[in-house]
Parts: sequence; structure tokens; C-alpha cells
Amino acid sequence: MTNSAYDCVVIGSGPGGYVAAIRASQLGLKTAVIEKDNPGGVCLNWGCIPTKALLKSAEIFQTVKSSSNFGIKVSEATVDFPAVIDRSRAVVQRMTKGVQFLLKKNNVDLLNGHGSFENDSTILVTANDGTTSQVFFKKAIIATGARARIFPTLPIDGERVVTAKNALVLKTCPKKILIIGAGAIGVEFAYFYSAFGAEVTLVEMLDRVLPIEDHEISDA
Repeated sequence: MTNSAYDCVVIGSGPGGYVAAIRASQLGLKTAVIEKDNPGGVCLNWGCIPTKALLKSAEIFQTVKSSSNFGIKVSEATVDFPAVIDRSRAVVQRMTKGVQFLLKKNNVDLLNGHGSFENDSTILVTANDGTTSQVFFKKAIIATGARARIFPTLPIDGERVVTAKNALVLKTCPKKILIIGAGAIGVEFAYFYSAFGAEVTLVEMLDRVLPIEDHEISDA
């Protein structure tokens, strides 16, 4: 077991975590980030960024299909769905490397593994290969982000029942899909799959889609 000591340790490297770590280092603190996955958190790896890449492909496909409205004739528009997914993941990879560069540029150590508190000054970091290390700290910031809500009566099997994370890497577009939750993520997936020909059903327990947005947005 190896040991290291820091003025500030941040658990989680999402938009909250890596920015906090960089600022702490800029203010003169010896700083480390603990991350069990790729830097950037859910937003960069499995949320905001990859979905926007997918939405762009969907938008282009719909524009090509309606190109005659712009005086441009296209014989037939077809979709290479795996290539759409691969492009999205490539965008994520580039941006993940960007976060790694920013951390390194600002002298923040990136510790890969799962962090758990042993006491009020020690964190145990368990790497993916099972090796462990102790990290001593003066201050700690918990920025562990979010995870998918699991329904006990609807177990996730990764095939028929999937999370948003699974949905980002499907290699085929489903013919029919039911999406539970009509918030920003659900509506994005609904548009994406619908654009590529899927029959989409949205389920929302509140009285409108995009329930936390302005009513004008929901109405549209």
C-alpha cells in the first residue's frame, strides 16, 4: 500500500470536481482528484456531451431528408447507426483528454480508483485492479455526482431494460422504445430515436413534459 498527502482532495472529477480541484491548486494547495472512471464525470462521459453529439447527427439526418424544401435533391438518405454512436464516443474521448490536460497543466494529481473515508483525515483509494493506497488530506470535497434511479420491479438487464448510459452505446436503433421520465434526458433520447425511425413512448408522472423547465418550453 502506498501513501500520499495533500492539502485538498476532491472525490469525483465531474464539472464540479475537476473545476474545484483546479481552483484549489491555483490558490496554492497541493491537490488531488480521485476518480474511478474517466475524468469529466457523468456530464462529459455519459450525459450532456455525448447526447448533444447524437442530437447533431439526428438533426443532420432530418435536414438531409427534407433537403428538397431547400431546393436540394438527395436520392436517398440512409443511416450508419454504429457510426453515429462511434462519433459520439470519439467526441467524448477528445474532451476527456482535454480535462486530463487541464488537471496536469494545473498540477492536480489524478488518482484512479474508488475513494472511501477511513477517518476524518484519510481516504482509502481502491484501484480497478484491487490495489489500494491511503491518501491523507487536510480538506476534502465530495463531488460524486448522480446515478440512475433503479426501479425494484423493473430490473436492468442491459438489453430490454437499459439506463441512459446503456442507451448511449446501443449499436442498433430500436423499432419501439418506452422512455421513463420526460425531463431533459428523456426528451433528448425521444427526439434522437424518433429521428432515426423508432416509435417512441414517453412516460412522465408529472402533468407535462420537461416539468422543471418553463411552461413555454413544455408547450412547444
